[in-house]
Amino acid sequence: MTNSSAGAKQYFDSVPAEWDALYSHENRFQYAFNRIFRKGLYDRYRLTFEKVGDVTGKSVLDVGCGTGRFAIEFARRGASRVVGIDIAPSMIDFSKRVAGEMGVADKCEFILGDFLSVPLDAHYDIVAAEGFFDYIADPLPVFKRIAELKPRYFLASFPKNTLVWGTQRKIRYYYIKKCPIFGYTDETLTKLYTEAGFPKFEIIPIGGGMGGHGYFGIGSF
Repeated sequence: MTNSSAGAKQYFDSVPAEWDALYSHENRFQYAFNRIFRKGLYDRYRLTFEKVGDVTGKSVLDVGCGTGRFAIEFARRGASRVVGIDIAPSMIDFSKRVAGEMGVADKCEFILGDFLSVPLDAHYDIVAAEGFFDYIADPLPVFKRIAELKPRYFLASFPKNTLVWGTQRKIRYYYIKKCPIFGYTDETLTKLYTEAGFPKFEIIPIGGGMGGHGYFGIGSF
């Protein structure tokens, strides 16, 4: 495990409930605040399920699944098998609990481990990596391993590498929370998809407001 992934593991292992609250509706004030000031989070959630359409009977791999909100929603929408992977033990425990509460535990499997070393099946219809590449120092090996699975859809989000937003995120995560953080540009994303061997891909700008800006990427075979 690299220093950057170790820092991310330590941070995310300590904040499952706080992280899950970004997507949950239980606190209406907090949810409304996040919808305005963290717009990119909700853009990527909306786009994920808009772009894949009907997932009935599909197999899904959620890389960096966190608290399982994306994985569980895929299962709720009819996916026959959903596998989530995360390096933080508390995130995996949280995901298993929520999947049980939502009645989809029989469709979901949550694995503790590093995506690059966890044994995987030869194919998944859909691979998602939402909020994952923010914390990856060298994303190309991840892109290449996902490309080896030849998914119909590879859906991922990326923070934009901007002076103001990128600097404040680095201060907030790297210097205060000791969690390394990384940014992307159109050019770097185009290079990643191309070098990984994706024959088709689309990069969509998302976010805005105080939540900064980012990208939503769709690769496919």
